[in-house]
Amino acid sequence: MKFYCFNRNKNYKEEIESIINSKKDEIFSFFGKSLENLDFDIYIYDTIDDLVNNMKKRGFKNIPPYMCACQRDEDNSINFFEPKDNPGPNEWSKDEYKKVIFHELIHAIQYNLYGKQPEWLTEGIAKYLDGTYSKGIKYLLENYIHKHKILSMDELENEFGMHDYDSYDYAYLIVSYLIETLGKEKFLEKLSNKNFSSNLILEAICYYNKKYFDDEFYNSDLLNPNWLFHGSPLLLDEINLNQSYDALGQKENIDKAVFLTSSKLIASAYAFKDSIKKNSEGLRYNFNINSHLEHPIMTMENVKIDENLYGYIYVFINDESFKNEPIGSLQFKSYQKLNPKLCVKVYYKDYEQNYEVKKTL
Repeated sequence: MKFYCFNRNKNYKEEIESIINSKKDEIFSFFGKSLENLDFDIYIYDTIDDLVNNMKKRGFKNIPPYMCACQRDEDNSINFFEPKDNPGPNEWSKDEYKKVIFHELIHAIQYNLYGKQPEWLTEGIAKYLDGTYSKGIKYLLENYIHKHKILSMDELENEFGMHDYDSYDYAYLIVSYLIETLGKEKFLEKLSNKNFSSNLILEAICYYNKKYFDDEFYNSDLLNPNWLFHGSPLLLDEINLNQSYDALGQKENIDKAVFLTSSKLIASAYAFKDSIKKNSEGLRYNFNINSHLEHPIMTMENVKIDENLYGYIYVFINDESFKNEPIGSLQFKSYQKLNPKLCVKVYYKDYEQNYEVKKTL
């Protein structure tokens, strides 16, 4: 471990060294490995501007605007600045900066143990250990993850920190999910062979939605949903556009499109309705499906219902390709045929408490 000090107070090196020596065993304990010597360089600059400018002089590009320290695989270094003794209200204090030093030390040790790894993985582990998310996963979901569209794993891997959402939130969520579901030992095995699923964001969000909200595809805001649903009695590989009609002549309901909803309960009605109609042929049946999520979701009259009735709910991630019409409703449309990413088989008996049957025959 070698220091290069360009800051005003040479004693700050001793403070950094003290933090490293007090925290390194905690990091080694997490990884289940240790190093005889910490083999990396430490650069200390006087101000954040000095840090950024000198990083650029040393050949590093694409420095994010929020950077106050960093670990670089390229030259096996960690880089800090020295906070002021009397910082302003929007400046780092030396006490606050201790967590930053710990965070970058985690990166440096992980790199020395495992070599270069994906940024989401290194940042997720550092955030898992440094205590940033002490309020817990449920708080993170409610206040951040659920307030943004679900991003792709490819975007997180290749555009980390380049968007208005916080990439660190997703990195922490994924690492927490992996450790919780695999156990730390198996997680560390995967860390060595880098054999991770390509769909980890979806897996993690669905897992924690189920854990905290009892619904894998939980929408915290039905008007700005993360998930959209389409119900059908048929098991389909592809959902084609169909011409719809409306008995009341409402234009927004008359279209050639794939109709979707932000409510899984409303989609469930469409998963069962046509099968119930077929089973009730020859009867003067009536159906009404509520599009505003008011109970009952579906009202039926003069119908026969198979006690083993099932259907399918197709799940889609909401993106810019879906049209919300009428605006502010729970109804969405696609004018292109859809290939569902997820299909859930659902049983009538699990949803019947949401419907009203006025008369069965």
